[in-house]
Amino acid sequence: MSSAAHFAGASPLDAHLARRAHRLASSKTRRPSPRATSSSRVASIAASVSGSGRPTARTHVDRGVAAEGIEVASAGAPSRFARRELFALAAAALASPAAMVPAGAANAAASAVDTPQARAALREALVANVVKTKAPAVLRLVFHDAGTRRVASDDGGANASVRFELSRPESFGLKRGLGPVTAVYEATRDGPASGLSFADVIAASGAYAVELTGGPEITSRLRFGRADATAADPENRMPGESASGEETRAAFSAMGYTLAETVCLAGAHTIGGKGFGEPYVFDNEYYKTLLVRPWDGVKNPGATKDDLEMGSHVGLTSDKNLAIDPPSLEVIERYARDQDLFFEDFAKVYLKMTESGATWRGA
Repeated sequence: MSSAAHFAGASPLDAHLARRAHRLASSKTRRPSPRATSSSRVASIAASVSGSGRPTARTHVDRGVAAEGIEVASAGAPSRFARRELFALAAAALASPAAMVPAGAANAAASAVDTPQARAALREALVANVVKTKAPAVLRLVFHDAGTRRVASDDGGANASVRFELSRPESFGLKRGLGPVTAVYEATRDGPASGLSFADVIAASGAYAVELTGGPEITSRLRFGRADATAADPENRMPGESASGEETRAAFSAMGYTLAETVCLAGAHTIGGKGFGEPYVFDNEYYKTLLVRPWDGVKNPGATKDDLEMGSHVGLTSDKNLAIDPPSLEVIERYARDQDLFFEDFAKVYLKMTESGATWRGA
């Protein structure tokens, strides 16, 4: 089960405190005075972990009013509702906000995330904080977040767990992409886009990075409302940089991708300075280069030693192995011929990737 599923339900303690709050509220003998209600407020933050330390939603617990409309005893209510229990109730809301929010309110909150105003505010933050030179790193971050998905065990996926995985060897350099994404997230904490999760912002930032470098427009087709994970996903799930074609296909298949989708996602390496055309231009040069194989002296008998030396620095070993993988070659040839088809298919598989394994708030 994904760690994001922490938000799906309440603990027994949470439920007990909520029921006790209702019983005591029902048995109160007189109304709290306005002074008592306003002078003894306990505020707790019920926020998804963002990695930034800033709250995304606030829940107030008064002596007269508890979180999300649940009344509790005031200063004039039965004395057995002690102050320590009030603080315990506030702590429960902090630990598991879903315990204090009725299902209808949760669904309403999720549906309220995606509005024209929210999308406009998000767009403004993306334009201000994601620059072309960081686009490859931002796009790589998206894949590393979603790439922990495993269909067989039904865990991992697009849940912002990548924030807790930066110390892993395969995550080297991801901070370069995380910086702009965090800046977008921080810029949207006030205003109509404040309901977006960190996972939502990761997905949107990668889509904008593709668009910014000349690729297909995907951002407007994204849906929002993902829940954020509170811990890292399982380790050792990212495809190796030296993987054979067969190993790469097996790794992506475990995530739920077809052969064509696997080769299509690999085309993201067209940006990033790996030798597949211009470093900040999203196009189909990745596939054209794989067909030429500039590192292969047998394929290019007229190449000089210097040519082959330069060619050896193109791409990862896994890219080179994909170029000689018979099942993958047909797809490579297809995208090398037709950039529009590559763009169309990439937009589709990007949307799939950013929803793969996601837990949806209010679902």
